[in-house]
Amino acid sequence: MNRKKILIGMMAAGLTIPTLVAADWTIYGRANVSADFLDDGNDFSELDLVSRSSRLGFKGEREWSDQLVGIFQVEQQIDFDSSEGETFTTRDTFVGFKGSDWGMLRVGRFDTPFKRARGAVNYFGDQVGDIRNILRTDQHGKFDQRFRNSIHYRTPSFAGVTWDVQYSTDRGQQDTRADADDGFSTALNFKQGGFTGAVAYEQQNNEATEDVDAVRLALAYKLTPTLEIGALYQNTEAPEGDEADAYGVAAQYQFAPNWYVRGQGFVLDSDADDSDATLFAVGIERRIDKDLRIRVNLGSMDNDDNSALTPWTQGGGPGEGDATGETATALQLGIRYDF
Repeated sequence: MNRKKILIGMMAAGLTIPTLVAADWTIYGRANVSADFLDDGNDFSELDLVSRSSRLGFKGEREWSDQLVGIFQVEQQIDFDSSEGETFTTRDTFVGFKGSDWGMLRVGRFDTPFKRARGAVNYFGDQVGDIRNILRTDQHGKFDQRFRNSIHYRTPSFAGVTWDVQYSTDRGQQDTRADADDGFSTALNFKQGGFTGAVAYEQQNNEATEDVDAVRLALAYKLTPTLEIGALYQNTEAPEGDEADAYGVAAQYQFAPNWYVRGQGFVLDSDADDSDATLFAVGIERRIDKDLRIRVNLGSMDNDDNSALTPWTQGGGPGEGDATGETATALQLGIRYDF
């Protein structure tokens, strides 16, 4: 999209935008839509059109000196499928400063370091089979979150190692209140040669329920220019005291120019009675270029008698279906366009 045309249009509308003109900024977005056939193994069997974390935003920076660069981002989720609820939902939105010698400091609403730690392994991110379907559950604590009212510091890179620390005065409310639920999240990230990974910890303090915490370890390794493997382990404790371990492996292989095949298997091992689950997913992707991808995925979730997880809910999928004690499956034909 032409920046000059946008500026002219904004000025024609009577907007004063000296800060944007002075800053180096860009508009970006993603349309990530799919047609999914969903079956909960019980009575729910439907074809659904899904907008999976599609987004529109603008970001930029302004340099005042070598070690003082202002940064900002405003990003909104957009539902191209016109589903019920909010058409626009705030994603990572912040303002701050950075410098190569001292790191980055920002405030706003954004993904926690704990959430970002799984990125190296989640080859099915925002798709059918997203590992959040087994890592982020109501019964065992929702630790993959985007905290409001947050301040975040990231160190500069030391031989490929960075440290993230984030604190939220109130994770859920628009502003901080007397009965605030605050939170702390941190991660040690590393990238050395073909290795990428993170060790993360998060604590969520709750006024109405018990405080909870979680630990996550993720590691990916690029064995060859065309083959990458990953593994993840997570331990969580829910407000009711149910502890759970989740773990598994994933792989992605480029078998031809612009063609990728991927697969994964993850297990949820819960202390709660008959609440275990197993997630499997396989997929193939054709990258027309760096901005356009077409994919086909197949995911399944095998539930114990008291578990009702699906392979489609997280990452923008619907919450419909009752897969309690069943094997839920989903077949996806999707397209992702970055602009």
